[in-house]
Amino acid sequence: MHPEDLVGCRHRGVLRRAINLNSPTRMRTAYDLEQTVERLSHRISSRARKQEVLASLPKAPRRGDKLIPTRVDIERGDHAVEDTLEAMAAGTRLIVGATLEHGPMAATVDLLVRRDAGFGADPGLAYAPVLISAHSVARAAKKTQRADCLAVPLSGLSLSQGVSVPYRHRAIAKEGQQLAMAHVILEQWGFAAPEVGLIGHVANQQEQCYFFPGAPLRTGLLTALSEPTPTAPSRVRECAVCEFHNHCRAQLLESLDVSLMLPGDRNRAVRERGINTLPELAAEKDSEQSALAEAWMNGEVARRRPLKRWITDTELWGGHEFHMPAHGQMPMVEELRDVVDLDVDMEAHPQRGTFLWGTFDGSSYVGFGDFSAHGDEGAHVAEFWAWLQARRASADAHGRRLRVWVYAAQGENYWLRTYAQRFGGREYTLDDGRVVLMPRKEEVDALIESDAWCDLFRLVKKALAGTGSLGLKSVAPLAGFTFSQEGVDGKAAVDLFEQAIGLDSRGRLAARRTLERYNADDCVATSHVRAWLRAGAPGINGL
Repeated sequence: MHPEDLVGCRHRGVLRRAINLNSPTRMRTAYDLEQTVERLSHRISSRARKQEVLASLPKAPRRGDKLIPTRVDIERGDHAVEDTLEAMAAGTRLIVGATLEHGPMAATVDLLVRRDAGFGADPGLAYAPVLISAHSVARAAKKTQRADCLAVPLSGLSLSQGVSVPYRHRAIAKEGQQLAMAHVILEQWGFAAPEVGLIGHVANQQEQCYFFPGAPLRTGLLTALSEPTPTAPSRVRECAVCEFHNHCRAQLLESLDVSLMLPGDRNRAVRERGINTLPELAAEKDSEQSALAEAWMNGEVARRRPLKRWITDTELWGGHEFHMPAHGQMPMVEELRDVVDLDVDMEAHPQRGTFLWGTFDGSSYVGFGDFSAHGDEGAHVAEFWAWLQARRASADAHGRRLRVWVYAAQGENYWLRTYAQRFGGREYTLDDGRVVLMPRKEEVDALIESDAWCDLFRLVKKALAGTGSLGLKSVAPLAGFTFSQEGVDGKAAVDLFEQAIGLDSRGRLAARRTLERYNADDCVATSHVRAWLRAGAPGINGL
């Protein structure tokens, strides 16, 4: 049993074991060329990143180090487990590509890092499994007692125990199970250190390895191992990229399985009540879920909740108290005359940071981008901030209320704070000679926590009950908006950005224009959805 067998769809493992995957007649999902290229691109970039990290591992002791780094790279194959054990028995300090097995469990990790301070085959040998992650691996702990990380620079791996830092680890499900299983196997072998580790991104920090206690991971592993093996498919997030997608979906549609609307763990409570299909759920007719089951079968994206539950939310009306209009009139027309609505959307690259902040004021789109080869260290963010503050000052001068609208603001909040923490107070001279200033974190916090910074997604969730996603791409068409850039999403935007800073001049320009149109669409779509909500979200059925 491997860690991936415990994460996501358990039925996939059953199907893989049930058929010969080498058969030319095996079931396949109909991947299109774009999906295939995206998957290959992700694998290539992930492999390149791992090679970059492995090249940064210590080759010699640093000044003051008493330990000497030694390294063994394990080759895949029938002898990988035996080779790993031999490297550990020899006291190797860094074991790359280690393969571990014990009983029914097997796991491969990017690194085994020796954590004890012994030399050679010391009786106190202790190894920590480490993964190289493409995700954020730690964040600032909200409370000191919640911090659990020891940070070690890559140049000091296996040479230093690390220093305690005020961060708490973050591991996605697959990484957590992989580290848990490797930690348990090492315990069974008698070589386990108390910690496990992740190498990845942390805001405002150079890349390091973050070690944290391995024992708490056992709970999730034991829970996953206790789950019964499924005998039928159930929809989960991974379905879209699974080789059995078409095979399983045909079964789910035939039975109208409840997971079509409630994927993953969202259907657990329903199934525990003995309800496994959407018709059974719709037949209850006494809950929001039952109404949504009926809506799903009718092909509806969402239904409107009762107006009294959301239409009076003052944020929707620029801070004004809501009152009902006369029959046949639009609501709050006079009150909204003193409200200045701006719509903002941001695009970011996971390693580079933001590369485009777009704004829409009801009539025109303005973008602030960084498409330079090596990055402008936040100049585009400072320019966006200066533009925003000028609009705020203008609204104040005319006695009007500025409201800046973002759809699901977590990303924008994170990156504004990140740039403020890194470059707060820094001056930038733009190409036109203007000087702009990066805000400090307290200035950014003041905006985000003020009435002027509005998250439209919060209001959408309050107003609508969805049969699936309530993301902007799903909701905006209900408001009558049509996106101009078909097939472009967050992942595609990252790929387009890499083209926009690439070597092909024609490709650069085309990619940049596509990104700007995509970003403009999201800004204008946010404006449409807000206006639609203010009109009472017409055109869809109520619950």
